[in-house]
Amino acid sequence: MLPPALERQRHRLYAQTVDAMSERLGAAAGDEGAVFSALRWGMKEMDDTFAETPARVRAAVACRAGCAHCCSVPVEVQAHEVFFAADHIQVNFSPVDLAAVLARTADHRGKVAVLPSAARASRRQPCALLRDDRCSIYAGRPAACRAHHTSDAAVCAADAAGQPTDLEKVYLPALRSRLFAVMLGLDAAVEAAGFDDRAYDFGSALNEALTNSLCRIRWLRGQPAFPASCLAV
Repeated sequence: MLPPALERQRHRLYAQTVDAMSERLGAAAGDEGAVFSALRWGMKEMDDTFAETPARVRAAVACRAGCAHCCSVPVEVQAHEVFFAADHIQVNFSPVDLAAVLARTADHRGKVAVLPSAARASRRQPCALLRDDRCSIYAGRPAACRAHHTSDAAVCAADAAGQPTDLEKVYLPALRSRLFAVMLGLDAAVEAAGFDDRAYDFGSALNEALTNSLCRIRWLRGQPAFPASCLAV
């Protein structure tokens, strides 16, 4: 349960985000460039929300470059986040690096596909985009990755190793509530605009997005972007 002040702030940020993103998507009127401009605004809004969080709260964050314990847990995303990441890769990666990403995401997808649905949420598998314990698409990473912070890296390490932990105790409510309000507000606006709202496994859907141009076309038409094999569960 959040303190009343944080609860009010969470509701305000959520409503503001829904309104602002809905306005942008409405003005886009199906224009692909304008839609993706709105998505870029949304991700920047998450980064700005982190930057605008009081310094004393940000100072308690234990996450640092090279700390990759959370990069082995499943990441559930919506289709727009996958396309945002795919765009970042296609713009910034060399042909050699792109080929390597395709190979790693294909391997990831193959491992996930054989798991029963119930087992997917508890698997521990390093992200296909992790290189030398750093995110290779940091500026294009999904919203869930942008919103995840804790105050104790040792607890994260234990969780990544499959040991019993209580991550709830090391989350930072004053930061987490703000970032999740924006993230959920973005998702709600995208869904209300008629876009695919299914939850996908990030690595699997990213592999599909990078190898099948029809995914983006289907998504822009309000159809399911990726096959059922890419779903999170």
